[in-house]
Amino acid sequence: MSNILLPENIINLDKKNYNAPEIILGEKDGIFDTINKSYPELWKLYKSQCSMDWDANEFDYSPCNVQFKTCERHIYDMMIKNLAWQWETDGIAAKVFINVLSNVCTSTEAWAGWLEIAKIESTHSEAYSEIVRNSFDDPSEVLQEVLRVREAQERLVVISRVFEDARIASLKYGLGMILNDQELFNKIYLFLVAVLCMERIQFMGSFAVTFGICESTGLFMPAGKAIQKIAQDEFDIHVHFGKEVLKQIYKTPRGQIAFEQTRPQIIQLLNEVVGSEIDWVSYAFSEGRELTGVTAEMMVDWDCFGGTDIAHFFGIEDEVNFPLIETNPLKFMESWISIDKVQASAQEEDLGAYKVNTMQRDDDGEIFDIDL
Repeated sequence: MSNILLPENIINLDKKNYNAPEIILGEKDGIFDTINKSYPELWKLYKSQCSMDWDANEFDYSPCNVQFKTCERHIYDMMIKNLAWQWETDGIAAKVFINVLSNVCTSTEAWAGWLEIAKIESTHSEAYSEIVRNSFDDPSEVLQEVLRVREAQERLVVISRVFEDARIASLKYGLGMILNDQELFNKIYLFLVAVLCMERIQFMGSFAVTFGICESTGLFMPAGKAIQKIAQDEFDIHVHFGKEVLKQIYKTPRGQIAFEQTRPQIIQLLNEVVGSEIDWVSYAFSEGRELTGVTAEMMVDWDCFGGTDIAHFFGIEDEVNFPLIETNPLKFMESWISIDKVQASAQEEDLGAYKVNTMQRDDDGEIFDIDL
């Protein structure tokens, strides 16, 4: 008998496909189900992200205050302009996942993962905000400076266009204004592609600048360590989560149709994202700004290296308009992204390589004799 007490959009008590739910736009959601696991890899990544929980204020950013005052101007500019984009974009990511996916996600594993990712993106935004708050005598002035970096905002134009299209479509679907058809499915699918491009290409490009400054100058190391945690979240969890979602969606008839129908848009999106990153590198290295040991050409190759990974993932290598770079051009990034490769003494610096809630009890039901 059909449920008449609770709205279907709140909870679908007539849900039938608990054993094989679609990730997006399937049968409307019912009970949060951990009994049936159709996407174990997504659940594993979700749990891994939970274990990597951290706080934005566990690093002491105060040394950055003096360093921003005393460093060379071109280093100051490079660091600030890069922070501007990272700060803005993580704030967008934290909200857009919920705005778009809350109406269309129909898988417990995927929803749990996206909720945790949105939560940690908020931590990322908080970390950038706290870096600025603790690094400057007048952080409000720096906030305004950050918001004036138009070139940083221009990097977001391509991605935000897809985000907004998906957000509007998702809200209309949630309000019953449009049908659950292939056109809606394609918009959500393209949104997931755009998120992957943002996290695999654009975020990695920004991390390279930050870590390049820390690596070559030894400055801003507390900020670098916090951003290293951010990079670990993005590279180790979010990128893999995004790829796994798209792999699983492609196994469905609607997913295969979505890929074929949006293929030209995916190619255009990838080309435009890499192109916008190359334009950003050109700007970042203009007006006398430079990084010791890292050239603009190396940074361009790094962006193309990320773009090549996405091109391989979708099998569109022959249709991109940027050079395919198969070998990592920035070797120093391996130690910054693979956080466990850097082993520091806890007495020397704040450690970032740890996980929480990794110990589990295995003594349930055991009775111990204790002689006090």
